[in-house]
Amino acid sequence: MMNNEMTKSNEQNILVGIDVGSTTTKIVAVDANDRHQLLTDMQPLLFQLLFSDYARHHANQIASVIRSIKKFCGHIRDKKIRLCLTGSGAKPVASILKVPFVQEVAANAIALQDQFDQVGTAIELGGQDAKMIFFKDSENGQSQSVSDMRMNGSCAGGTGAFIDEIASVLKVPVEQFNELAQKGTHLYDISGRCGVYAKTDIQPLLNQGAAKEDLALSAFHAIAKQTIGGLAQGLEIKKPVAFEGGPLTFHPTLVKVFAERLDLKEDEILCPKHSELMIAYGAALSLDKMFADSKPKDVNKMLVILEDAQKDHSHVSGEIAKPFFESKEEENAFKEAHKKKQVTWKKPQKGEVVRCFLGIDAGSTTTKFVLLDEQEEILDSFYAPNEGDPLKVAKEALICLRKRYEEAGAELEILSAGTTGYGEMLFSKAFEIPCHTVETVAHARASEKYVKDASFILDIGGQDMKAIWLEDGVITNILLNEACSSGCGSFLENFASSLHIPTKEIAKKAFASKNPAVLGSRCTVFMNSSIITEQRNGKNPEDIMAGLCRSIIQNVFTKVIRVSNLDSLGTKIVVQGGTFENDAVLRAMEEYVGREVIRAPYPGIMGAIGVGLIAKEQYEKNPKEVSTWDLRDLDTFSYEQQANAPCPFCTNHCQRTIVQFSNGNSWVTNNRCEKGEIIGDPRNDEVGKQLKETIRKTQSVPDLFQERKKLLFKEYPYPVPKTERDITIGIPRVLSYWDTMPFWTTFFKSLGYKVQLSDESTREIYESGLSAVTSDTVCFPAKLVHGHLRNLVKKYHVDHIFMPSITTVPPENMEKTSESMCAVVKGYPIVIRNSDNPQDKWNVPFDAPLFHWHTKKDRQRQLVKYMEEVYHVSKEEVMNAMHTADQAQKSFDQQLKKRGEEILNEVKEKNEFAVVLASRPYQNDTLVNHDLSKMFTKAGIAVLTADSLPEVNQTELSKSRLDIVNNYHARMLSSAILCAQSEHLEYVQLVSFGCGHDAYLSDEITRMMKEISGKTPLILKVDESDNQGPLGIRVRSFLETVKMGREKHQKLEVKELQEPYPVKFTKEHRKEKIALVPNTSHAFCRIMTAALRGQGIRAVALDIGREEAIRLGKKYVHNDICFPAQIVIGEALAALESGKYDDKDVAIVMGKYVGDCRLTHYGALLRKALDDAGYDHIPILTNDDADSHNMHPGFKLNLASSVKIAFALPMIDVLEELLRKIRPYETVKGSADEAFDKALDLVIDGLEKSGVLGARKGFKKAISIMKNISYDRTNLKPQILIVGEYLLNFHPGANHDIEKYLEENGFEIIEARMTDVIRKTYFYQDSQIREYHLNKPIDQKIWFRTADMFFDLAHSLTDSIAKGHPLYKPAIRMDDLVKDSDPIIHHTFDAGEGVLIPGEIIHHAKHGCKYFLILQPFGCLPNHVVGRGISKKLKEMYPNAQILPLDYDPDVSFANIENRLQMLVMNAKQEILEENEERDRRRSHHYMESDKKTYRRKKYGVEKTSGV
Repeated sequence: MMNNEMTKSNEQNILVGIDVGSTTTKIVAVDANDRHQLLTDMQPLLFQLLFSDYARHHANQIASVIRSIKKFCGHIRDKKIRLCLTGSGAKPVASILKVPFVQEVAANAIALQDQFDQVGTAIELGGQDAKMIFFKDSENGQSQSVSDMRMNGSCAGGTGAFIDEIASVLKVPVEQFNELAQKGTHLYDISGRCGVYAKTDIQPLLNQGAAKEDLALSAFHAIAKQTIGGLAQGLEIKKPVAFEGGPLTFHPTLVKVFAERLDLKEDEILCPKHSELMIAYGAALSLDKMFADSKPKDVNKMLVILEDAQKDHSHVSGEIAKPFFESKEEENAFKEAHKKKQVTWKKPQKGEVVRCFLGIDAGSTTTKFVLLDEQEEILDSFYAPNEGDPLKVAKEALICLRKRYEEAGAELEILSAGTTGYGEMLFSKAFEIPCHTVETVAHARASEKYVKDASFILDIGGQDMKAIWLEDGVITNILLNEACSSGCGSFLENFASSLHIPTKEIAKKAFASKNPAVLGSRCTVFMNSSIITEQRNGKNPEDIMAGLCRSIIQNVFTKVIRVSNLDSLGTKIVVQGGTFENDAVLRAMEEYVGREVIRAPYPGIMGAIGVGLIAKEQYEKNPKEVSTWDLRDLDTFSYEQQANAPCPFCTNHCQRTIVQFSNGNSWVTNNRCEKGEIIGDPRNDEVGKQLKETIRKTQSVPDLFQERKKLLFKEYPYPVPKTERDITIGIPRVLSYWDTMPFWTTFFKSLGYKVQLSDESTREIYESGLSAVTSDTVCFPAKLVHGHLRNLVKKYHVDHIFMPSITTVPPENMEKTSESMCAVVKGYPIVIRNSDNPQDKWNVPFDAPLFHWHTKKDRQRQLVKYMEEVYHVSKEEVMNAMHTADQAQKSFDQQLKKRGEEILNEVKEKNEFAVVLASRPYQNDTLVNHDLSKMFTKAGIAVLTADSLPEVNQTELSKSRLDIVNNYHARMLSSAILCAQSEHLEYVQLVSFGCGHDAYLSDEITRMMKEISGKTPLILKVDESDNQGPLGIRVRSFLETVKMGREKHQKLEVKELQEPYPVKFTKEHRKEKIALVPNTSHAFCRIMTAALRGQGIRAVALDIGREEAIRLGKKYVHNDICFPAQIVIGEALAALESGKYDDKDVAIVMGKYVGDCRLTHYGALLRKALDDAGYDHIPILTNDDADSHNMHPGFKLNLASSVKIAFALPMIDVLEELLRKIRPYETVKGSADEAFDKALDLVIDGLEKSGVLGARKGFKKAISIMKNISYDRTNLKPQILIVGEYLLNFHPGANHDIEKYLEENGFEIIEARMTDVIRKTYFYQDSQIREYHLNKPIDQKIWFRTADMFFDLAHSLTDSIAKGHPLYKPAIRMDDLVKDSDPIIHHTFDAGEGVLIPGEIIHHAKHGCKYFLILQPFGCLPNHVVGRGISKKLKEMYPNAQILPLDYDPDVSFANIENRLQMLVMNAKQEILEENEERDRRRSHHYMESDKKTYRRKKYGVEKTSGV
């Protein structure tokens, strides 16, 4: 039947859609004359489609398209077809064939509208991408249209690739995964954020005997959480929901999981038949809907074109790296130098007693052991995968070992054994081995045996990596990968298998590459988009493999251990771990560090060797106390595993895994506290005694993390209220309340209100609010807010929720600038109000006043006014309540510091040490910190908080390189200094994943502590994934390091902190040095350069930085710090590396403003980067006239320069605006850019030579040059507004030339104005002073008012000249711009671009613009609030607006950005199509009417007709 269907008459109108996705290629052919019974018909698919096919393309897109078309050709007679391509890998193929390309979301929408009458939301999961499409009903009665779409950006958690990863860990074919999950009954908490990282959650559970069925089901829940939380971004997932894409087609259980989490009924679940083909089907249908004018093409001709393109490898393009070796001789010399030793079994003599030591390394994925003789020579070794049952694997291998000696007639006497690795304690208990150690120590010990004086060890395993620094054989620092395993062994193996390269062949293939690909350092799963790009550029599998081996090392240094100064690795670098068995990775390491490295002789078994050596040392210290281990005991050894055993000792009821061994020992895991280690019934007396003893032991070690929590939430005394008010105020346990709870609870209770706190954080609370989170990359403490609000409303039915936005607070320390609040903390109430408002959802008023509390007086005035106006409470009552609340807060602080002092005295008396667990206050939440404090107290170490140290607010911070702008930062820095100075304190900093501020803070803490006393802090990064295993290893490694250090150094040598910026820019340097000015926008860079020259500085504007600047920025600037910092610093470094300048004769200019943005610290980041790159002699100058660090005593930006900048900015904005209005319509290609360059030169030259008057004169000439460009604006293009972080907006190197791309795709661009970006700082401070009557010094009040007025004058001057151009419309002034956006973000709120984003979007939406891009650096804190945090509200105001937030980081590939932009491009094309159709319809209607009138006139003898 099928073939008959295929070979119909030649009258077919065959529409073919091909979807080239990230991992598969799909083809669908339909007959347009007969298509409406397609996929909805109940007949089998056979009879409905002319043809369909679905296959993996193994990253060879062109070949897969050829294969699909050829397969299809066999079934049709008519060789002419209309073809449309779609999918992430299809664009280049479409352009080769010159056929239409449709963005996959547009194709999907067309297919869904064809299939279903009503769709609320569509969820589509692909191999590496996840999408959510939101539909709305059209106003004109037509079919539904897409109102919004979301697509995963910089992380591929929760996609098909994720399922592949998990299936590989569970050792099940991916085809059986669904069946397995179907049988699951118990859920574990698994990270859905990253496929590779989820392995670290799953592997230990697997080793502990968790059922594979439960793990498969848990993985599906992880995917659903990741998709709902990461993609909905606060938008409502409307029902019914359509589920599509391979993973959802082939895993019906996954659909059930989604339905359960979204609370969908049977009829609200839409599963298109063959949903994996939907996108290809949509592409086929789009030929009629969107590309009706596309012509049929000959199939054979298309195949010839594709085959030619495939053969043509002469077109190798893109970046090309050098091959690994220049010659075969060089390769041979390398291999000779790094020969690997082989372990061969030393067969014993008959009757010999072999006395030896056994080291067991129970890794997360493999079990290794080593037998060492008394001379420490290796007798035998073993290395095998765990197969999910490490005890069974080890038992069988050890019995096998024993038998081998028995068969040789010898006796094996194991004098002592040791265990290490993930399963260290499991094996220790199972085999009664008392000697065990943390893996980092074991690895270091082995390395020391083979390489004397090693200074640095890098160990890369399958999923984890360890970097260990040593000094005289003692570990001084240890780093492990946290939330990213993109540089580990599984990374390479996964790609090798997708390219059909066996693991053993990787190095051979990489060494054979002639044109190695440049892939950068990217997340494992996202590396694919780089690979796709490189394959388009003609790279073959060998080139890709070579690029990947280099990427692993780049990942290690830029993403994981983040070492920019390679000198810190010392002179002897040792590499080990299974990944370094690969010669190409070893070679890449040598290339990266620029020197020879030593590969450990037995890279894969070093952990086992190390613990074997430690066991030998322990035995030799006291041989009598160590009993030998008889391997014959293993014959009777057995164990029972019980998974999901609930712990009965507290309300958490942890689901424990209990392993009981035949020797009477037991081992418990998955318990969150020591009580869980007890096995038995709590009613049993013996068990009760054990419980009491455990609690006594736990409480005997002070834990201020726990005590602080009790103090924070306890009730403080307050007088009987004057009036009892029967209103319950709900307060969520989130963010700044973790610092100020005593104040607020006491304040409201004193006024007679009832106060209800939300419950303590739990996973359930977190997950209940997950779909409302607007930004998937915001920190975990912020994500928790949504769940706590639901807890207050749904469980406690509160009357109001109170959550103020407090932008500034008085400094609590010695730094007067320490008054800003973190952008997320102060801005999150604004996010809630705009995207998840309890008032709109549940009719519970959400009281979120905006306060600016620079001083106590400001607080008093603002709070009294607010309470009078909103709560109608008298001033006297409010004043009294504030006084009582202050007493409560003071009492909290005093009690905490008193306890801190007591514990400090105690550890001094005992000559022990305590740990300061420094964090932001809200990391005191147990769910956020993963019970971290208990990991220390369990080891007998007292835990203090930063704010419990008595001297924390009196510590001198002027020697920090950072400007102290935040009280939380001050606490962390001060406590770090106190720890560095004290014999009795060690420092641990807790950092939230995605917190950019903590990133530079960590670097500075590390620098200061090292300088004071050589101490190293432990920095722990946490997020919502429950990673207690890796955290435990880091904590134990740190404690071992501290212990070794304390045993070695008797006295702590404390030094004074040195001058943080020893290299100054002096007056003499004005004549001597060239000052290099990096770009924000190139035009602004030129204005700055001209202003500096006016002050006698020899300034030079640098060229726009691109790949090289990004590479260097990434290398020398911490990867969690925002992309703009990396690119501006990278530009400076690229200029220095170019050889164009003598580095002895240069200085670098860096922008600065003191506030909550990371721009405050660019000077500090630049100083670190210059020092690390070997340019520690180069001075820095900034525009900051206060220059509190005295970096540039020879220069202060004067008032005249500031005025020049203020007046030149609007002129530049006008020229850029005219350029954008003309360039898409120019009649001579390139003429607009040419004219703009001349015009810009005139303004800049005038500014430099004659100041404002010169700029004015130049600007007049510039306008006439812009008037002379020939253009035709008859057919206007759709406009798109670009807003967001200003460097990304204006810097083409950073934003991947986004303007050029959008113009080429038919848009006219509107950009936000640079003038407003600079003016905003003065405007909002002036507005705060005037509207909030702030208690500020008079000179500040005058300055902000004057500066704001200057900008107005500059605008007026510019407008008076620019109006001479016909396309110029006077710019909207700041005061007017903010009026409409005040309800969204008030104009006195400052964070990032602040009110400019909503202000610009609303202004342009009112004037007909429908397309908006918000460009933001990945992890930019203000953008969580002023970008993603408000887009839902803006969509409600302008339902037809398309708002697309785009995240950029140094590794983002253009392929990824383009895929997301294509949606806008398609929509704009569709809109133009519809407008043209409407215009044609009106015209034809008009002509018909005209004809009728003419007929009537003729009929009635009317002679005259009026013109149209």
